[in-house]
Amino acid sequence: MPQAIVDPVQCDPEKCEGGICLAKKTCPVKAIVQMEAHDPAIVDWARCRGCSLCVAKCPLRAIELE
Repeated sequence: MPQAIVDPVQCDPEKCEGGICLAKKTCPVKAIVQMEAHDPAIVDWARCRGCSLCVAKCPLRAIELE
């Protein structure tokens, strides 16, 4: 099953609303994690189901499925 991967070079939370990852707000299983606002997003692979909603929502194209 494919899983989401965040490219740390492309991910820039400063460009999202209030430093909160837009993809994080979209994930139905809360697999996109930020420790605090303005921190880079990471994927909790134990939760990720490969639905690709986060890929579509990220305006920076920092998330892809692999």
